[in-house]
Amino acid sequence: MKIRFKIITIMLSVLLIAGCGSSEAEGTESEELKQFRTQVDTFCQTISDIDAQINSIDTATENYATDIMNSLNSLNTAFADFAAIDFPADYDYLEHLADEASVYMSEAVTLYGQVYTDNSLNSQAMQDKYNEASTSYANAFKRIKVIMTFLNGEVSEDANVSTESSGTLTEGSGQ
Repeated sequence: MKIRFKIITIMLSVLLIAGCGSSEAEGTESEELKQFRTQVDTFCQTISDIDAQINSIDTATENYATDIMNSLNSLNTAFADFAAIDFPADYDYLEHLADEASVYMSEAVTLYGQVYTDNSLNSQAMQDKYNEASTSYANAFKRIKVIMTFLNGEVSEDANVSTESSGTLTEGSGQ
């Protein structure tokens, strides 16, 4: 079964067009906000680089599954690193979304790993795991999109986000 894998381009477009990070004028930013902006920009660049890696993988080659898993593992690390960032007080209400995104990405990578490496799976089980992985993957990127939308001074139309630290992204259509 040939399975194609692709980064969610809508999210990447939002990140790259919006420029990632806060919309506050750089000249008036505190050192904490400048450092945070740098960390967010680094995350965005890493995601963009991994997207290029994934899109360059030739699925007709013998080692494509290993190449995809290597890229997915890098993506998982990037999400975990992003979740470890201490968001400044101005954006603290978004930090839980980074944590959730990391959890979803970890789930997705684990499931994709089963799809690409577990030869004991029958066709239906493989498709089910792939669908579950794709859902977790989409949920991870949805949270990143919401974070980036708020960091750019806009209100997300994709989800309701509580400003409480215990709040979560409201699941609904498209999760």
